[in-house]
Amino acid sequence: MTNDEREDKTAGDSISGRSAALYFKHDPSLATLLVSHGIRVRDFIMLSFLSDQGPMNVTQLSHAVSIEPEILLNGMQRLSSAGLIVWDPNSIGNDTDTVVDLTARGRDVAKRIDDQL
Repeated sequence: MTNDEREDKTAGDSISGRSAALYFKHDPSLATLLVSHGIRVRDFIMLSFLSDQGPMNVTQLSHAVSIEPEILLNGMQRLSSAGLIVWDPNSIGNDTDTVVDLTARGRDVAKRIDDQL
């Protein structure tokens, strides 16, 4: 996978995404790790906060990472599909009150990413 392909899969259109893409050009090992798990930059930010802060509801996570809840839910779907977080959007009836937590695999991936930083 080329650096340009990694950039496309991780950057998105956000400032943080474009900044991370520049970083990944210099250190492709982290980009490779993120892409191999289907993680985008915003997803990485969510994963990092959950790893550092522990479980929180969608509203808390949204405020912590400064991502609108609707956009955050898309990232949560990706992380959930990758087996990195667990959440049940139907458990309470209001998605923003749903508690989000890392799975054991999510904690392992977060540790591996942290070890590479």
